[in-house]
Amino acid sequence: MKNKTKTLIALFVVLACSLTSIVGLHAATKNPIDYSSVFDAGYYYKTYPDLQQNIGNDPSTLLDHFITIGMKEGRSGNASFNVKAYMANNLDLLPLYGARDLSRYYIHYITSGQTEGRASTYPVGSEPPAGTLSTYSTVYDTTEDRAVNVELAAARINGMVIEPGQKFSFSNSVGTRTRANGYVVAPSFASGRVVSSVGGGICQVSSTIYVSMLLAGIAPSQRYAHSLPVDYVPKGLDSAIVEGYKDLTFTNKFDFPIVINATTQEGVLTVSFLQQTEEPLSRPVNG
Repeated sequence: MKNKTKTLIALFVVLACSLTSIVGLHAATKNPIDYSSVFDAGYYYKTYPDLQQNIGNDPSTLLDHFITIGMKEGRSGNASFNVKAYMANNLDLLPLYGARDLSRYYIHYITSGQTEGRASTYPVGSEPPAGTLSTYSTVYDTTEDRAVNVELAAARINGMVIEPGQKFSFSNSVGTRTRANGYVVAPSFASGRVVSSVGGGICQVSSTIYVSMLLAGIAPSQRYAHSLPVDYVPKGLDSAIVEGYKDLTFTNKFDFPIVINATTQEGVLTVSFLQQTEEPLSRPVNG
């Protein structure tokens, strides 16, 4: 009797596991991800020469490459969805998904962004020039003391070149925040309070760089939020700098050098990440 009971129990377990597998398979095949809104095999094949050389034009193979590799690299699967444009048009997604795995933006568009009517391409005529990885701008008041620090920090970043595998440190790049180094006293944050310190305002530069980094698909290796909200970048996209304690850093993971342009003009700070295609005319990064 005991052996018969054990046999029945074992049979029940096998049937239960089989049923679970069947249900799971049914669920998986009933509602698979439809990539048609972000992928067209013919477009994908024609757009990337390396696929023509190494993958071929088999639609299923191309889709597999797109899902496993292409989306993470930020490749365009069709003409109606550009992941960099989607990120730039929807900055609220950047704090959620960052830049370590760009495939999250494709999935967001497929599952909800398209239904919500979110913009997925650049407006006609506003596409970034070839070699431009990203561009982002913030505004500041040129009449305030902090403007001196914003402009000085930007000037010290402008034109820096980060070689493949090299680390960028914002704090090291802008130099020690002292009067002797050109910085002035201006408002800053400390432990949830507004205080005055030499170099106050440079965090607008680090925050502008941080947003442009993410838009370029560059994930930070170190980044900190402020203890109070800031008004120059959207929520969750600020980058606090405290000399010796908090920094903004990243390592160039691309196989080409990156140039950071940080310029100021009439109260507008603009940071662009560029792919270096010629011999540099500027100094290398001070990591």
